Amino acid sequence: MKSIEILSVGIRLLGIYVFVNVFRLGANQYQAVIQYRSISEEDMSLFAYVSIGLVVLMLMASITMIKYPALISRWILPKTKENEVIFDGTAKDIEVSIFTVIGVYILSWAIPDFVQNALWWWYSSHSRISGMWQQGRGNEYIIDQIVTVLEMAIGFYLCFRSQGISTLLRKFREAGLK
Repeated sequence: MKSIEILSVGIRLLGIYVFVNVFRLGANQYQAVIQYRSISEEDMSLFAYVSIGLVVLMLMASITMIKYPALISRWILPKTKENEVIFDGTAKDIEVSIFTVIGVYILSWAIPDFVQNALWWWYSSHSRISGMWQQGRGNEYIIDQIVTVLEMAIGFYLCFRSQGISTLLRKFREAGLK
């Protein structure tokens, strides 16, 4: 089995996982818009449009992962100077594929969390609405956003530098054998 095929299977499975979670995310966003629209007198159209945009973006990403996993695999996997995918059937190449799938998985939930945290942070900073939460709740949204940015950095590193992590793990495993 080629590394593109291995990675394609993982990306397609992640696409199915994201597709299922899109409905949960859509229900949560709908509930938040309806709930806070009834509490707030101001126009919530921007919040509603961004919430709908987030759900549509996640739906499009999941459909892309399901429909075009090989294209995403070719884009993510390491290549030679001749633009050919590096894979010689070793365990190291399988590890690289697995780390890349894990990176895509982390990004599949970290990016929506980033947008959702930004929405709640923006929403809680409005003067009329901020009274609904306890004093200092905005700081918790900032901390959540910092954690999400760290998760995204880990996901991007796993996607694009997974070969380095595989080499590092191999050095740890073989440290006492030489």
